Amino acid sequence: MSHPREPVGEWWRDQVVALHRWSRLVLRDEDDSVHQMRVTVRRLRSVLATYRPLLETEQTEPLRAELKWLAALLGDVRDAEVLRKRLTRWAAEHGPGPTGVDALRAALADRQAQGRARLLPELDSDRYRALIAALADGPPWSEADPGKKALRKRLRRSWRRLVAAVDAADEAADADERRRRLHEVRKKAKRVRYAAESLGAVFGNDAERLAEAAKSVQSTLGDLNDAAVMISTIGQVPAPDDAIRELLEAEEAAADAAEERFASVWKKANRSKVHGWLSP
Repeated sequence: MSHPREPVGEWWRDQVVALHRWSRLVLRDEDDSVHQMRVTVRRLRSVLATYRPLLETEQTEPLRAELKWLAALLGDVRDAEVLRKRLTRWAAEHGPGPTGVDALRAALADRQAQGRARLLPELDSDRYRALIAALADGPPWSEADPGKKALRKRLRRSWRRLVAAVDAADEAADADERRRRLHEVRKKAKRVRYAAESLGAVFGNDAERLAEAAKSVQSTLGDLNDAAVMISTIGQVPAPDDAIRELLEAEEAAADAAEERFASVWKKANRSKVHGWLSP
């Protein structure tokens, strides 16, 4: 393919259309809409970051700032939503009866409602409409066409940063530091995944295979992150009862299990079959 700018631009426009479609569903409180909108924002932010040297930064930096603003609004709602779902599943398995878990779930419901109260007006604001309009034209390249070599180089850089983040996690001095560094691994994996997805029509199966590998890393460490956030939230309960303590044990076990799974997931992802094509 001689002009990779075109398929990347088409992918970008698809994401912008999806972003606005999900925003309408968020306003209607459709299930999973906040999550999907947040993922779409992440895709756009990731591509702007990955291809930054190839883009007109005077135009993209304001876009990145506005997408960060939108991501923060969505994150406030989605984080509470995820925790509530985890609590609901746990409570369903442990029978009826009032416990500290019920109080925690009510607090999270209130947090989610407050987040929606901040988010919804913004999705019907001039600021949001201006963002959609600015995104609609596609990423503003600094050259007529960046070329496959330049795009592969940017993706290779993101992959190497992911590898370095995994190495740093392996060298962590203690368990807490390792988990903090694994959180960075997750963020780097997302960057690789979304950049590779944007290049699916340019590099075909190679990009798709890399995106799937990065997704598996992101998903596994996402399980770890969800458990870690829940553990932190439980730590804020002023007077934990037996149910809260049992929930804490369950979440700690879930975090340990996700961390253990990561080793095999990374081994599978870090194969030359997956990333060898990125080499110069």
